[in-house]
Amino acid sequence: MDESLSLGLLLILVPLVFLVAGAYASVGLGGGTGYLAVMTLAGLPAAGMAPTALLLNLVVTGAALVRFGLAGRLQWRLFLPFLLPAIPAAFLGGLVTADRRIFLAVLAVTLSVAALAMLRYAPKIGEQGQPPARARLLLVAIPAGAVIGFLSGFLGIGGGVFLGPLILFLGWAGHRETAAMNSALILVISGVALAAHGLKGGVPLMMIVPLAVAALLGGLAGATFAEKKLSARAFQRIFALIILVAAFKAGYDAFFL
Repeated sequence: MDESLSLGLLLILVPLVFLVAGAYASVGLGGGTGYLAVMTLAGLPAAGMAPTALLLNLVVTGAALVRFGLAGRLQWRLFLPFLLPAIPAAFLGGLVTADRRIFLAVLAVTLSVAALAMLRYAPKIGEQGQPPARARLLLVAIPAGAVIGFLSGFLGIGGGVFLGPLILFLGWAGHRETAAMNSALILVISGVALAAHGLKGGVPLMMIVPLAVAALLGGLAGATFAEKKLSARAFQRIFALIILVAAFKAGYDAFFL
């Protein structure tokens, strides 16, 4: 990649990455699907897109987690029963191979159902949420965490698009607390995926650094905006629309690419 092409790509990618990071971070997501879409449209080499998206995922969710965490939003009692079974399940999911069109179709269907559930039940979900009894939490969280982890490893995503709708649907936490849990889950799962991936792809440092800075600033801006400005209903609608966009992209890739 020559220098002029790299500069031209940066002029396009930096603002787009900033906007994607801000939009996704506002709902506690990393933006991996958005980064892959942007990089595909910009014509970046396929070998470097996955590690680049994972790295940006880590930057954005780390920034969002710090922002929400400092605000006291992360509820460990509710979060850990989902996280612990998700980690080994993500490893197992990453080992499974399937036809590319099949898993993209599965992703599109799963995300569409999650988004429609968010839109359908958004007006009924309270602002604060009510934590469940311990027995009920474990009964739901352990199998759900394992499924979320397996799907995340299988599909190569962070898992927040599954955890967020589930928590909000059950009414167990408010929208800002859910965003914090999404950030923490994606941070761990993306780190696992990146370690497994081995950072192969050889993305030039001059490309990664500006994109990481843009993602960091966008992630902090999005998390701060969500903390100060978003109502529960607005949060849920934005969350649902982002998931629908991801579902559309997955479906398009499954049937047309």
